Amino acid sequence: MINKAINIITENKALTLILLVATFLRFFKIDYQSLWMDELYTMNVASSKHSFSQIISEVNLRESYPYLYFFMMNTLFTLFGDNSIVARIPSAIFGILAVFMIYKIGKELISKNVGLIAAILLTLNRYELYYSQEARAYTFYLFGLLVSYYYFIKFIKESNKRNLLLYALSTGLLLNTNFFSVLNVLSQGIFMVFVLMSLDKEERKAFFKKMLIMAGIALLFFIPNAYKFYLLTGLIADFIPKASDEVLVNILKEIISSSAYVIFIYSSLFTFFMIKVFSQKKTKTLKDILSNKLVFSYLLVFTWISIVLVIIVVKSYTGSSIFLSRYFMSIVPAFILIISIALESIKNIQIRSSVFALLFFFIAFDLIVVTKYYGLYATKTQYREATQLIIDKNKTNETVYTSLKYWYDYFLNSNGVKFNVIEKPNLETVINEMMANPQSIKPFWYTDAHGRPYKLSESAQNFVNNNLYVDENFDGLDAWTKHFILLKDVKLDVDVSKFGELKQYNGTPFQFSLEVFENTGELMTASGWAYFDGQDAKNSKIELVLIKDGKAKIVPSQKVNRPDVTSYFKSSFDLSNSGFKATFNLKDLPAGTYKLGVLIEDKSTNKSGLNLTDKIITK
Repeated sequence: MINKAINIITENKALTLILLVATFLRFFKIDYQSLWMDELYTMNVASSKHSFSQIISEVNLRESYPYLYFFMMNTLFTLFGDNSIVARIPSAIFGILAVFMIYKIGKELISKNVGLIAAILLTLNRYELYYSQEARAYTFYLFGLLVSYYYFIKFIKESNKRNLLLYALSTGLLLNTNFFSVLNVLSQGIFMVFVLMSLDKEERKAFFKKMLIMAGIALLFFIPNAYKFYLLTGLIADFIPKASDEVLVNILKEIISSSAYVIFIYSSLFTFFMIKVFSQKKTKTLKDILSNKLVFSYLLVFTWISIVLVIIVVKSYTGSSIFLSRYFMSIVPAFILIISIALESIKNIQIRSSVFALLFFFIAFDLIVVTKYYGLYATKTQYREATQLIIDKNKTNETVYTSLKYWYDYFLNSNGVKFNVIEKPNLETVINEMMANPQSIKPFWYTDAHGRPYKLSESAQNFVNNNLYVDENFDGLDAWTKHFILLKDVKLDVDVSKFGELKQYNGTPFQFSLEVFENTGELMTASGWAYFDGQDAKNSKIELVLIKDGKAKIVPSQKVNRPDVTSYFKSSFDLSNSGFKATFNLKDLPAGTYKLGVLIEDKSTNKSGLNLTDKIITK
């Protein structure tokens, strides 16, 4: 058996290499990004604490996908634990298997070379790569789609019992991966009707019977999801953008490529493919079509893409919009097959190699250099980082408020972690309750995410400025956390005697910029960034201070996520934690003349520095 496996690898070196690259790309930094809202649905719905009957109830209540994926994830969570790596590994595996299956389809349609080209293009497709590292069912759907189409092609070519059964079973699996698979099965059905009309009377009757058998088997697989499908027919998602040409173009760029260079090459190859198709001779019978690989391939991908596209477009313009990129995922492999066939159709090997090399370069360049897919930046809502601050610092189990308890509970009330998490509509509500009842003013945490930024009315912000102080703060991508303590308990004096006689620059040198400074006489506002050279800013603590007679008072300030600092300086270190901002009421400041300073400290590297700015505050 081992020798057989070695022989298969030896005979398929190119495919083996492609699959190894696909594996590396899908597992590399698989846990770098935090679980975000949709993935947290997976964690909660498929929780190891749930029985299958509870999962069915949860899916009916919260999800828009069939049950099978959640049953599978529940089993894995029960065996290996409810964590992000376990949750994302199946998506990576299905993403790799999808690469293998598109190779099989390309080989079955035209040739082994077409299969290899398609496998390379899908391996490097950023959209497929993204969902291969997402704890959702999208690559499961993609894999099911490609398996179904592979056996569909086999059945059309040779409609024997084996191919009939394999196609019916694979289509049954497909229908259990995503409800949009109904459109894919409809596309296949329309193609089969076309085949049916190409047959003579006797063959037509036998083929129609086989179609009924396959439809019956597939329907049996779909019946368990029928009620859920019915529930979804009346669903209107208000987060989906309204249908427009601009939205559609942006979706196509997202799922295919946003690179102008790649789009140009793809467009040229697509045009070349259509010219080749238009130049084909007339085909009358199914035998004629099957003998002309290019015509057969065109008819297959035409129905594959057009039926899905037409139904989504018509539905979106005439009813509620479903213009969301992931709903177009199933057309990506079909488009890749068109490009692969076009490349293989270039007869001159030097021209073909040069076009492929240029295409490969720009796809890889876009992935690694332009979009920095594996860069230091967060691309998903940072729930994990927002809650880690609470886990690390909330030693006295102070109340945690949020408007997203269902999602935050995965981090704050599971896997051995337990906090008192209370759901409130927003921070304004919490502050208003304290304003109405001063006896309720006490230290607390507030965390929020998913388009819910820190925002208070003027009266609520004034109350915070006069009564509370933020001593711990995380401001990340689409997520934030603040720890509010009583202002009267804050020690605002800070010892700067370790720097000796203060000069403009003191202690460890550091880079900084005070980008905004306003002083109305009653209120001071300042913001900017600061960081130590040669290290990440992750553990740096930045304070604004007012200096008078060699003594310093802290200006209450907050951290601000600034990934732009990293990109602007093209740093190899993560400087996103370098931002700060402050709004300070000067009414309680003792009279005198103060200089504004920036104090930065990193205990992990034993660095501390104080730089004095040219800003003067006189009271």
